[in-house]
Amino acid sequence: MLIGGTYVQPRIVKAIVDSQTGERKEVEVIKKDRVISEETAKNVLSMMESVVAEGTGKNAQVKGYRIGGKTGTSEDGVNTGKYVTSFIGVAPISNPQVTVLITLYNPTGEGGHQGGGVAAPIGAQIFGEVLPYLEIPKDDEDNVEVIEQVEVPNVEGLTVEEADKILEELGLEMYTEEEQTEEIDAKNTIIKGQTPSKGITVNKGSNVFVEF
Repeated sequence: MLIGGTYVQPRIVKAIVDSQTGERKEVEVIKKDRVISEETAKNVLSMMESVVAEGTGKNAQVKGYRIGGKTGTSEDGVNTGKYVTSFIGVAPISNPQVTVLITLYNPTGEGGHQGGGVAAPIGAQIFGEVLPYLEIPKDDEDNVEVIEQVEVPNVEGLTVEEADKILEELGLEMYTEEEQTEEIDAKNTIIKGQTPSKGITVNKGSNVFVEF
């Protein structure tokens, strides 16, 4: 575990409490060598915050907290049709206290198999319950944007042009990992798949991944 670029030895137990006397003994936090510079650590946190604020990790947002994260999607083997999906998050960015790693092996639910579509929402749910439970104060709520949620429409079978218009009207953004995105014929290219699937509730401004 890194805090400000310094390696901190992980603890399983935070404190030991005597059930008879109530005496509490804190387990010492042991800091070791500096692994990366403090500046680099801050830059990484800033990039992770951007991923959740405006990138593929938008579904990990939690009202009142600055969340950082990174989504991941990889194939489980070659041409297997199976995927490993993940999201790693840290919160709050202003004073990191909690780190969460979600790894899903071959997810087959309605959310699809992209990290931003199925793993990030789980991260949001965990942060949304753990942070208040630990009584970690929220960031300045005056500067926290209220996040509106919308239901993902069905764009499969539509042309890229038609789907893009529908998603834009709902405040959603079309996204694809295809390198030829800018070269496609938007009026005639048909969408064959999407993530998240129709009916899934996501934050306004989220990406909808499409396959041609």
